[in-house]
Amino acid sequence: MRRTGLAAAMLTAAPALAETAPEPPAWAHLAECSAVYHAIAGAGGAAPAGDWETGDRARRAAAAFLDRAVAEAGEAGQADPEGDVASIMAYLVPRWENRVAQLASVPSNLRWIRFCGRLGREHGTLPLPD
Repeated sequence: MRRTGLAAAMLTAAPALAETAPEPPAWAHLAECSAVYHAIAGAGGAAPAGDWETGDRARRAAAAFLDRAVAEAGEAGQADPEGDVASIMAYLVPRWENRVAQLASVPSNLRWIRFCGRLGREHGTLPLPD
């Protein structure tokens, strides 16, 4: 079957667009990591034996990433850092809550957790103070 029209053009252009798409700003990645840790904290039974300490640390990490995202957005020149971060958190939090609940997303989730660990260390968000 031959593809024609806009769909074919989009499929052909997709790899080129992915290679030239700008990297999201650091504050957007920090906000996403906040959503990742927020979802981990809300996973409840996913922590070993209902480990309350893991949930507490994840909530603290989520807050630290969120604070750093707002600070980075301000440093990047965003006119409304808190509003800009809040606007993307509105869809990132439910997205990650759904991803954590999906067993098929585990490999991708683990890659994100590793990425967030590296990002957190680069931006002084991790390790969390005791």
